[in-house]
Amino acid sequence: MNPIILLVDVASVERENWKAFLENQGYDVFTAENPESARQLCLQLQPDLVLLHDHLPQVRGYELCRRLKQDPLNQLTPIVLVSGTPTATELQQGREAGAADFWGLPSSLGEGLGRIQTLLRLKSYIDEQAKSVILSLARSIEAKHSLADGHSDRLADYAARLGESLGLSEEDLEELRLACLLHDIGKVAVPDSILLKPGRLNTRELEIIRQHPVTGEHICTPLKSLRPILPVIRHHHERVDGTGYPDGLYGEEIPLKARILQVADVYDALINDRPYREALTSDEALEILRQEALYGWIDASLVWKFLRICPSGDTFPVRGRSMLASYYV
Repeated sequence: MNPIILLVDVASVERENWKAFLENQGYDVFTAENPESARQLCLQLQPDLVLLHDHLPQVRGYELCRRLKQDPLNQLTPIVLVSGTPTATELQQGREAGAADFWGLPSSLGEGLGRIQTLLRLKSYIDEQAKSVILSLARSIEAKHSLADGHSDRLADYAARLGESLGLSEEDLEELRLACLLHDIGKVAVPDSILLKPGRLNTRELEIIRQHPVTGEHICTPLKSLRPILPVIRHHHERVDGTGYPDGLYGEEIPLKARILQVADVYDALINDRPYREALTSDEALEILRQEALYGWIDASLVWKFLRICPSGDTFPVRGRSMLASYYV
């Protein structure tokens, strides 16, 4: 995928020359000539770099930069303010607004290209480092409880096998694996007294822990490389009958990857020890999955597919209500 550059400047021959030149260098280049179109294109395109010229008639460049930076999607997007000869005051205003840099007008297209290449390389490095930090944070949350250790890796394996059986592309499978590793990142905001509680959660505690999908989405939003998996993180606790959270999505409104993750998550939670119960056998877990599908809580078609690819022996009848409500938070 080519890097995306957004040029924010009034319409001019110079702007179009820059656009054509950068496109010839392999970039996808878009233009905006007012604050509203710049905001809309940032949300729509999620550019890798914004070059913001400081002579728009409606607003000063540093002020538009501040407005754009207020959106979480743009927090890690480098915005460069371009001006003829910036004063010390303008440099300070640009820094306070969140600008990555403040450039004078390049003396040539080649000079401008060198600056852009350097900044994009730096952005790529920062994104990878931030991604590594978030993955490490997710690992640390899981490691807090030895009984859950390895859950995300097992989950990624189960989910990938289910995704492969559905014919997902390798790109989709990679996104699914990454979502499995980060799906519970939002639990960093949940107190240990709730995460490690050996008994049932009360109403207040349930409300706190049910915020973790939204918290996880917010944590991952600034990183462009993680944005494809945001719907999976947010919606992995929805239920097919619409009784899940946080948005009460129904049926196929729930993203497919979130429904795949959910089936794998339920299975792994059942076959491993938890503070409030011992692990079930694979056969017991698969039987509960069948029941959850019959209740309309998880995707029945995915459950039947999972039953075919998951090794098991003879199943046994499970008496009474499912345990989903008590363990699946």
